[in-house]
Amino acid sequence: MTRSQAVGLGLVVLASCGDDQAGCEEDVRAQVIDERVTLEVGDESLEAELADDAVERERGWMHRRCDREALLLVPDVRGELPVWGCGLVDAVDLHFIRAGEVVEVVRDLLPCGPACGACPLVGEGIEVDAVLETPASELAAEQGAVVRGWP
Repeated sequence: MTRSQAVGLGLVVLASCGDDQAGCEEDVRAQVIDERVTLEVGDESLEAELADDAVERERGWMHRRCDREALLLVPDVRGELPVWGCGLVDAVDLHFIRAGEVVEVVRDLLPCGPACGACPLVGEGIEVDAVLETPASELAAEQGAVVRGWP
């Protein structure tokens, strides 16, 4: 396959996604995590993919276009879990969780890359048990919201 064919193929795949999830074709570089948890965040309930190992946390939703309801990033031990927008396709909201409560909310983390080293880190200095990532504006929960359901 020539370089121009590969670029053309990439454009076709990108064009096939949009808001129509039924016809969405995932980027081959995207990770899809099978393990899921049902969470209650404030008054809302949602299903989240569970990223509980280093590789899953690092890759997160990089290059992911389809079926993105929520992603729960859980560190091995409580501590900092900074997040970046490297390789994201769309903006996300971040809910930093400690002791069953949202302690910080970051709205509209924008995609960054492909030079990921230049991407800003969000959440440095915040001790957490987990970080919940959702598509921007999909979860209304604010700081102080109670979170139930993660392992």
